[in-house]
Amino acid sequence: MISPATYDSYDDDYADIVTETILSRHSVSPKVLEAPGPSTDQLRTMIKAAASAPDHGLIRPWRFIDFPGRSRKMLADVFERALLERFSDADDEDRRRAREKAARAPTLLGLVAQIAEDEMRVTRDDQIASCGAALQNILLTAHAMGYGARAMSGRAVRTESFRSAIGLADNEEFLCFIAMGTPSRCGRERQRPEPETILSVWEGWSQ
Repeated sequence: MISPATYDSYDDDYADIVTETILSRHSVSPKVLEAPGPSTDQLRTMIKAAASAPDHGLIRPWRFIDFPGRSRKMLADVFERALLERFSDADDEDRRRAREKAARAPTLLGLVAQIAEDEMRVTRDDQIASCGAALQNILLTAHAMGYGARAMSGRAVRTESFRSAIGLADNEEFLCFIAMGTPSRCGRERQRPEPETILSVWEGWSQ
């Protein structure tokens, strides 16, 4: 770790490694993620990385849930109930596909936003942005460790049955799952936009 006192002295090799890690990160489909997933110690490191996200006001507007293998059958039940809440006439194939979502990676985390609605200094948008930064830190750390990862959401997590089963408080939102594991094949890196297409220069007030 670089301490503030060494910001002006670290070498280019360190910057190159960090930059390459960021630029080479890409999402990996859960369908190609196999065991092993991150170890307990590696997961702890990922959560420490998440907690290094910008956090204006130090309110920690995020928390994480680990869904270990022993709880996946129950999670499958939750997905099925969430489906039936939205579509009461779902057939057996629909239910099967809903249940399959619970087994889609060796390691499965959930990211929950804990919104401090009464926090006057930090807007809701700032708190959600902090959650996004925490998510990216986990994805980058997983990539640096050699794992594939992907963030996933969906309509199921917005249902009352899902919220109740997961135990969300009134001020909490389940933002996404984070699937992680060892890629069984190389993923394809998506085309990145050229910097000039997303960077503008402000020259002053418009006349």
